[in-house]
Amino acid sequence: MATFFAMPKLGLNMVEGRIVSWLVKEGAQVNAGEPILEIETDKATNEVEAPVSGIIAKILHKEDEIVPCNGVLAVLLSESETLPTVIPAMIGEDVAPKTDVQTKEKAAEPASGAGEARPSGGRIIISPSAKKLAQELGVDITKVTPSGNQIRREDVERAHLAAQVKPTKPQAPELDVIKKPITGIRKLTGDHMAQSARTTARVALSLDVNVEKLITRRKMLENTLGKVSYNILLVEAVAKALKEFPYMNSRLVDEEIWELQQVNIGIAVDTERGLLVPALKDANSKSLEVLHREFSELTERALNGKATTQDLEGGTFTITNLGAQEIESFVPIINLPECAILAVGAIIQKAVVVPGAIIACPMMNLTLVFDHRLVDGAGAAKFLQRIKHLLED
Repeated sequence: MATFFAMPKLGLNMVEGRIVSWLVKEGAQVNAGEPILEIETDKATNEVEAPVSGIIAKILHKEDEIVPCNGVLAVLLSESETLPTVIPAMIGEDVAPKTDVQTKEKAAEPASGAGEARPSGGRIIISPSAKKLAQELGVDITKVTPSGNQIRREDVERAHLAAQVKPTKPQAPELDVIKKPITGIRKLTGDHMAQSARTTARVALSLDVNVEKLITRRKMLENTLGKVSYNILLVEAVAKALKEFPYMNSRLVDEEIWELQQVNIGIAVDTERGLLVPALKDANSKSLEVLHREFSELTERALNGKATTQDLEGGTFTITNLGAQEIESFVPIINLPECAILAVGAIIQKAVVVPGAIIACPMMNLTLVFDHRLVDGAGAAKFLQRIKHLLED
């Protein structure tokens, strides 16, 4: 019996995925569990395995196409089977979440140039996220020209921007600009940060840390572990402090404060595709050697565009470090649903007063941003002070 291989749902909020690349060609023999496809969902790129052994008889969607969850991607057959005459566009429509299936709207007057998104019958094929965006922006989907076989978010955004342009009187020559739509990770990050800024009672506390002993320890570790990132030494200290002050490892859920028992520390990583935050799971129960190895693996996957959904989910506290860019201090946005984030600045030689003298010491600024709805200022200050003492001692 033919197997219809469909776009998997890899996360609770996943509605659709983009095909990054097919790892096999049409007609290839594959084994169950063999990676055959790479898809991009939100921020993560995931390898998808063949559900059964067989022959890739037909590939229905090409690379760079966006396909809704449960949309059929390919047909797998055994050697004795023939390609079925009818191939469904979707599978499991009776059990799939409504937001995950392709939405169709009847068109009053199909717009010219709509191409494949308006098949015979005068119906418009539009992705769920594009339909939702069109409703929010007040865009008439019958006036949207698709860029592929369905209307996507970027098509709606383009139509919305075009509608905002109004004829004006001749003006002085305009500056040359390169226009880039806000899509992908930049769109997701922007929406996430805007929601955090709107909904949290954000407060920032800042102090300087003498990291002379931290620098010495890092140099000593090179003999056994190689070059260890300062971020890992920070993770070690923050993880210990979070177990001592569990109210900092919390989140707000339905008017309740949930203190999380698992300490998963995310570290912001700047990649070509945008800002990603892979999380070190159970950081408080792992040795420095294990944290160093896992962080290296997470960072490599993130930088190479191979970060998985598992890499990016489950964080309970975030560390963001701009020291490499010579930023001394900054106030970041809380990474929801977490209640706090720690900003780390560059190590700078500063004058420090000691009994009878003024000396130069390597100092690092730490800024703790927390949600005052969940944590009081005094409690957050004790937590930050504990991190300072751990790093200095």
